[in-house]
Amino acid sequence: MKFAIFSDVHANLPAMLAVKTSIEASSFDGVFCLGDLGGYASEPNEVQALIMEMGCPTVLGNYDEGVGFELDSCGCHYVKPFDIEMSNTSFFWTRDCTSTPHKTWLKGLPREIRFTAEGHKILLCHGSPRDTTEYLFENRSDGYLKQFTAGGVADAQADVIVFGHTHVPFHRVVNGVHFINTGSVGRPKDGNPEAGYCVLTISQNSVISEQIRVPYDVEAACSRLIEAGLPNYFADYLRTGGQVQSPA
Repeated sequence: MKFAIFSDVHANLPAMLAVKTSIEASSFDGVFCLGDLGGYASEPNEVQALIMEMGCPTVLGNYDEGVGFELDSCGCHYVKPFDIEMSNTSFFWTRDCTSTPHKTWLKGLPREIRFTAEGHKILLCHGSPRDTTEYLFENRSDGYLKQFTAGGVADAQADVIVFGHTHVPFHRVVNGVHFINTGSVGRPKDGNPEAGYCVLTISQNSVISEQIRVPYDVEAACSRLIEAGLPNYFADYLRTGGQVQSPA
């Protein structure tokens, strides 16, 4: 069985349109979205409308929760003052500009999706099986990830855990459990500005993930967010795949 799974669109409509076209060019047994539809770019309503039109099951991301429930934070856990300032600028702009019907839809999203494929128990979430805002970075130790496997304090009771949130794709196996990060559609942080999503191929004897990168009109996304009054820094972030230097 083969699935297309994407996450962290972050209001980048040109990127999401490119990923949609790529997905529709192939045949999948299911297409899933792992959340964070708004933030950092200028088209949260348009992105959400597109996801709704696609009809793909979607989990609640931390940004979706903050916007939908009109909270005071996106739960991004930044530490540096500049990063906190940029995060707040993005969040409050997105919260104010997202329509009421779209906020209502966001509030109804589940925190996880579970299903079985070829005998494997699959868990889809945004951050981690425990918390929407928890970062499962690619350099987390095996010991850290082991807590989500059989016998661990946060046993997710899954054979395959697929998530986003960090915007950096990876696939690791710890204690027999596959940990797969889909990367980001609209705001990659791995130095590659192209939109990213994951193709997950499941058979009885194997779990294979492939990171698909799709070129799109980055400058169109940059122009739109600048015209909307968002910081130029967000445009530079898109252009560099998250490698732009920020003030200390």
